[in-house]
Amino acid sequence: MGEVSRDLLRQIRKIEIVTRRLVDQQMAGQYHSVFKGRGMSFDEVRAYAPGDEPRFIDWNVTARTGTPHVKRFVEERELTVLLVVDMSGSMSFGTTRAEKREAAAMLAALMGFSAISNGDRVGLVAFTDEVEVFVPPKKGRKHVLRIIDEVLSLEPKRRGTRLSAALEFVGQVTKRKSVVVLISDFLDDGYERAMQIAARRHDLIPLSVSDPAEEVLPDLGLVLLEDAEGGDLMALDAGSSAVRDAWGASVQARLGARDRMLSRQGVTPIRVSTRDRDYAAPLLNYFRLRAKRA
Repeated sequence: MGEVSRDLLRQIRKIEIVTRRLVDQQMAGQYHSVFKGRGMSFDEVRAYAPGDEPRFIDWNVTARTGTPHVKRFVEERELTVLLVVDMSGSMSFGTTRAEKREAAAMLAALMGFSAISNGDRVGLVAFTDEVEVFVPPKKGRKHVLRIIDEVLSLEPKRRGTRLSAALEFVGQVTKRKSVVVLISDFLDDGYERAMQIAARRHDLIPLSVSDPAEEVLPDLGLVLLEDAEGGDLMALDAGSSAVRDAWGASVQARLGARDRMLSRQGVTPIRVSTRDRDYAAPLLNYFRLRAKRA
């Protein structure tokens, strides 16, 4: 085993330890309360106990035995969770404690371990401007570790971003309503129609990953910026407050337009930054707000 492989294994193991602790202590219950199963199915008839709902009394069994009995139902779970992860060139950017791609791996692990702890299946769609890898949904710890490995180690063939291609692929591989977790920096356009269709068919959860330097341009003087996906170069005077202000205003305008578009589809983006020390916090906050609304 080479040095790179050992480093990767250590990274995967570290992500597993951190995320499984968070899942066990905080996320699994919140996940269960937000993502309901497909319905309730009959399990058994048992003797009535104080506190049971009178509407569940089985009158036939009660009449036959002479003592009250109630029907017991259990939730049919086994949801399908698809982690749709952006692997484009811009996801390799990071100026703080992690690249956006590492943050994406952590978020995928949090959602993956939450899903399997509730008996659900998890799959992966890794994409650039085309689908690079599809891992069909399955259960189990080893399967989630494989997904984390794919996100961290995949060397994509392409560097662009096309969200519509990934969302259209999801529509092809799963006809049943699923939980679709879209993890991306959303540096793309022309995907509104695909987003609308996906949000109508599935429970769509957009996780928007960013780096602080993308939103607030540092005061570095004259800099040469390279487009991580297209390779274009642009000279910029980052020492000018006017330039930095214009940069920030442009970013906020783009984010605002994106959030308004998603809101029209009935979905709320969850913003995660590479500077965050606790990637679970934005997810937990979203779960709590959603459970309260429900």
